[in-house]
Amino acid sequence: MSLKQDFISYVEKNFVTNPMPENLIDYWEKFKGVNGDGEKPLFTEHGKQILTYMRNNLDTKTWKAKDIADGMFVTSRTVSGAIRKLVSDGFVEKVGQDPIIYCITEKGKEINID
Repeated sequence: MSLKQDFISYVEKNFVTNPMPENLIDYWEKFKGVNGDGEKPLFTEHGKQILTYMRNNLDTKTWKAKDIADGMFVTSRTVSGAIRKLVSDGFVEKVGQDPIIYCITEKGKEINID
């Protein structure tokens, strides 16, 4: 069992005598992960937003991080950080180097984001 899983188990054991306040339950569920086994969720919030943006703009085949950021009204740094995970998970592909260009993959088009 990982340290995070040990921590989750410890905290949940204490809920029996000290129930969690309503306003913290959603945060706790996200912290534990989607399936409750301590694993990270498949997408970050920014990752979901990027995939949604790319899906809603399929007429554009390739994007620079700056173009996505401008369209989403966030910083390029926000997009660059989140898109790395999307690339490593196969939802987005890096197709150019200078400048770095991205495109959404079939996997990214078909995955259920919710």
